[in-house]
Amino acid sequence: MQRRKHIFLDDKIKAERLERKIKKYERFKSHREKTVEEDFRLKEKFALLSIVASNFMMTGHSPTMVLTKKEEGDEVLMPVGGGQKDRAREIISKIDFRKLYRGGKGRKTDPLMIITAICMYVMRQDNPRRGDIRYSNDFIRKVGVTKQIYNNISQKLDAYLEI
Repeated sequence: MQRRKHIFLDDKIKAERLERKIKKYERFKSHREKTVEEDFRLKEKFALLSIVASNFMMTGHSPTMVLTKKEEGDEVLMPVGGGQKDRAREIISKIDFRKLYRGGKGRKTDPLMIITAICMYVMRQDNPRRGDIRYSNDFIRKVGVTKQIYNNISQKLDAYLEI
């Protein structure tokens, strides 16, 4: 058996090794202290949000201001439509998913399921009489959102957003 010769490392690789050793002993940041750039989980959730938003055809832009007549003769700028994806993004960045819905015996928790429920919550907040979001929808059924799960998550969202 032939022995391997010792390979000398160049300066770049030495510097990388030292950086890894230093990074290993840096202070650990908790989830609350991390910024969006540092937290890969949040980036992943935002990517899932774009999938769900495109499935539901949510409005992504901020609401447009339109002159509307509130009373006789009074024209006031009122926000009209839009901003659903922005509000869902804001909720996702603020709230811990483990507090929204916990998995137990036989209950599966999936970030996609929770994000879908959040998007449904935002869309129903916009239009409470909205009846076109059915639990029998293929996407909603595949994700695993049921009426019970949605009610559970929406109650907790109501409680968190009141604070």
